[in-house]
Amino acid sequence: MQLRCAYCHHMFTLSREEALSALHQLETESLQHYDAHCPRCKKANRVAKDRLEKAYPNWQEEYEKMMKEADALEAEQQKMDAELTAAKEAREAKKEKPAKRKRRKRH
Repeated sequence: MQLRCAYCHHMFTLSREEALSALHQLETESLQHYDAHCPRCKKANRVAKDRLEKAYPNWQEEYEKMMKEADALEAEQQKMDAELTAAKEAREAKKEKPAKRKRRKRH
């Protein structure tokens, strides 16, 4: 979704994920607008709820799909983290400190 900053007139886009989460936030908190922050001047720009709904007419279904994908990715990430910690522990167990060498006395 293309937006133009009301302050610096810079064009910027609102990503699909951000727009869907904004619509969900507007719905759950009973708000009428979303504050999209400009990447250039960092000021908040109001985006009306109906404008977001026009851009994403079936947003509830898309939001549910996005959340299912996020849950699947999070589960995969946790699995990979568990494998990584197991590999690190195995490597640490293999690695033992070598015995100290005895120094020869010099005469």
